[in-house]
Amino acid sequence: MQNTKRRFLAMMLLCAMTATLLSATAQASTGERTGTAQISTGVSKIADVTFPWNDGWFTQDNAVYRHELASASMALSGAAYLGGVDTGVQAALTGLGFTGVQAYNYHPSAEKAGRAAAYVFARKKLPDSTWLTAVVIRGTGEYMEWASNLNMGSGPDHSGFAKARDELLANLEKYFTASGVTGKERETMRFLITGHSRGGAVAGLTAAALTAGGGKGVYAYTFAAPAVTFQPSEEGYENIFNIVSREDLVTRVPLSDWGCGRYGVDLHLPTRERWGDAYDAAFEKMDRRYTALTGQPYAPYQNPSAVDQMVSAIRQLAPDASGASLAMLSALLGGDLEGLSDLIHRNGLAALLLGRRAVALSAELTPLLQQESAGMVSAHCMAGYYSWLTAWDTPEEAEALFAEDLAG
Repeated sequence: MQNTKRRFLAMMLLCAMTATLLSATAQASTGERTGTAQISTGVSKIADVTFPWNDGWFTQDNAVYRHELASASMALSGAAYLGGVDTGVQAALTGLGFTGVQAYNYHPSAEKAGRAAAYVFARKKLPDSTWLTAVVIRGTGEYMEWASNLNMGSGPDHSGFAKARDELLANLEKYFTASGVTGKERETMRFLITGHSRGGAVAGLTAAALTAGGGKGVYAYTFAAPAVTFQPSEEGYENIFNIVSREDLVTRVPLSDWGCGRYGVDLHLPTRERWGDAYDAAFEKMDRRYTALTGQPYAPYQNPSAVDQMVSAIRQLAPDASGASLAMLSALLGGDLEGLSDLIHRNGLAALLLGRRAVALSAELTPLLQQESAGMVSAHCMAGYYSWLTAWDTPEEAEALFAEDLAG
């Protein structure tokens, strides 16, 4: 009887060990692991984060939103702000098994900075033997640089962001050539494209260009991106997920009233207006995560309707995206008084038409911007977006975050 028990226990132990080994083998074959990254939180602190990763994601439908992939993309986007050899996003990608990690434009000339973005390319082989290229784009360092987003240009896409996209795509082709990527390998290439703020804007345009060019394996997740195009469309770009917040002024300029928007699907972070009674509990969870990351609590707006008032003032100052009024508005909001004076001298009629309205509305807008500066930082910074994405206790809670937008 005793020997029977011993044989039974030994068999159970063997089964358990076999299951463990099989599980580890399965994880290795699918590329499942935990990633680590140092990210800039956007509030003068660097944080260490961990995030899920699975190479198998990129062999599945790219038009299906994956919350774990969104969280990983946000971590990489936050790490992109930390430039340098083997630091920030370079270290994070290397830890995930990527090779050929190469950074661009982290220390550009003053001339190039206005028409390019900083970004990193890296490659790795997937379980199905195809290749994945990561394109992680850094955003701007100062949250008030959103005023430059008003310089749309005359083309279908935002001129400044489009120039940065074109520069990136040209370097991507050079990167593939230098890496010997041609033929079938190039045709079957998968892409992860991500970025925050200005990086999100350039990421959205880059993903749209690759998707429109026949790329079937483009997985794009953007965060806090401003509007990027006069021809926004979800159809045909269902693989681009833009995570935005109506409490983040950056995501609402250039204005939708001017016909501006984004390619792909917009997914909105919680607001009291949309979540109602459930908002307080959600905010509390997010705030705990935010405080752990930054060492300080999330700063809500003193005036709950502050962003709507800012948008209304901008709309009244510039009813459309054409003419000198938009340039004056950009100079006014950017604090470029010298540039504003020059515009007035060069276009006196437009200045006269804008003058009284600008004086009255800037008297309302400027104090509001100053009063709500802390709230604007919390609403736009990497820590704010990352905390909303990762504050949930269960997968079901995480899936409910964007359920309304995905259902629509």
